[in-house]
Amino acid sequence: MSDRKASNEEEKKKQDYERSGKADRAPKIYPVSESFKVLEGYDIYRSDELIIALVVVESDFGRDLRLYRWQKRKESWKVDLCRMSVLRWNWNAISSKVSELIDKYELSGSKGAS
Repeated sequence: MSDRKASNEEEKKKQDYERSGKADRAPKIYPVSESFKVLEGYDIYRSDELIIALVVVESDFGRDLRLYRWQKRKESWKVDLCRMSVLRWNWNAISSKVSELIDKYELSGSKGAS
């Protein structure tokens, strides 16, 4: 299967998932390092094989907001793309720019797109 076809299929799965409302009902289990205590999280995307989430964690160094992407490999969740602090990101500017790009390029499939 081509990378483009696989990407399109993953995007369709994501859209179907968002429309289903499962994101709000899914169990909120986040497989972070044992050095962190999960305070709360928000699933950007969750399936049986992939979790992308924003997670508020607490450690000996304080609280942090982190972006994670986990992939299930042999029944175990592994970080495969990112596990970084995003606390200092300018979320208002990011949201504004995303909206601008969606409108400018007439992107569809986004929850916020018309």
